[in-house]
Amino acid sequence: MTLKISPLLIVGLFSLPLLSVSCGKDDDGNGGVVAAAGAGGNIIAPGQTGSTCKLATECFADVAKGALQGDALCLDRVRGGYCTHTCTQDSQCCAAPGECKTAHAEVCSPFESADTMMCLLSCEKADVELAPGMIDDQAYCQRFAGSDFSCRSSGGGNQNRKVCVPGDCGAGAGCAADGDCASGLSCITTFKGGYCGRQGCKVNADCGKDSACIVADDGKNYCFKTCQAPSDCSFCRRDGFYATCANNAVFAETGTVGSVCVPPI
Repeated sequence: MTLKISPLLIVGLFSLPLLSVSCGKDDDGNGGVVAAAGAGGNIIAPGQTGSTCKLATECFADVAKGALQGDALCLDRVRGGYCTHTCTQDSQCCAAPGECKTAHAEVCSPFESADTMMCLLSCEKADVELAPGMIDDQAYCQRFAGSDFSCRSSGGGNQNRKVCVPGDCGAGAGCAADGDCASGLSCITTFKGGYCGRQGCKVNADCGKDSACIVADDGKNYCFKTCQAPSDCSFCRRDGFYATCANNAVFAETGTVGSVCVPPI
């Protein structure tokens, strides 16, 4: 199948409860859908800050007892759990031998206005600018944490920081079956790596948030994720199956302008 996007005009190029010591929560914040097999996922070493967890005992297993400068926690306000530990200042993050196996910066911040301060993967401007060839903070989180991570505010009030945490995949995510996609979306397997979206739309309102109805050469209409940058189209997709942020799609609804994430065929 060939889409009516010829030639592709590419917007840019992708260059490269609260806290629990036994967080067995299964709610992923994505309509009950865990990161899809086609969606990439967490690439952080098990037990490191930001890695998935159900129990705090799964975090920092390689750190000697008593060496961690804070108490290990499994943050259950993000999909899949998030290994972290308490802190009072940035210098306490990655301070223990074996705690951090990469040079990814961390910051000490509350999360979503919690009273507890904890170590979180940083995507603050100064850290992003130090990464060679980096385009934006979203691409930074995808490269160093996982394709399903996004850069967002920690929500820590006057101690707010910019941090990398798992996001809600939604439209445009990679998939292998409908169950891999968020509620209301299906897996379009015509595209390489799969594509969570909708078929048979007539107007943009049929597509939901952050999507638009486009026309394909086969006469079929699809809901594609809208985009502003290449990192919007690599989010929740595996390396080698990134979609392209293209600005010359044929929209089904007259007067629609903008760019959409076009998956590989």
